[in-house]
Amino acid sequence: MRTTGLNRRFEDTMQSHSVRPQTDLADAGLYGVNQATLRRITALIELATLIVNSLIGLRFLLKLMAANPDNAFAQLVYFLTAPFLAVFVGLTQTPAFEGIVIEFYDLIAILVYFVLSWAVVRLLWILFARLNPTR
Repeated sequence: MRTTGLNRRFEDTMQSHSVRPQTDLADAGLYGVNQATLRRITALIELATLIVNSLIGLRFLLKLMAANPDNAFAQLVYFLTAPFLAVFVGLTQTPAFEGIVIEFYDLIAILVYFVLSWAVVRLLWILFARLNPTR
């Protein structure tokens, strides 16, 4: 059977552009999530947790040192941490002595946010990491 020039060019093109499996798909896990993307999401969650826990720890220290609540920096720290601590306020007694306040619920919040972020990161890796880590 004789092929025309157009058919020959089509066959040559198909042979040079053969369909091959993509090598980057082996790096994807369930639902097609890339491992590098999963690492970045994990890093963002850990960074957010670090920032929130640092602010709560700073609030704890400012209250422990009886920092001036009218100071702009102290007001900023109290304002930024208030939404994260709203659930924990009143959980424990808050002893105070001559302006020094020990907010134990700050420490509990730090622990809860740490455990929560750890659990979310673990859940993400369990759900979306590739199933066969051969590479």
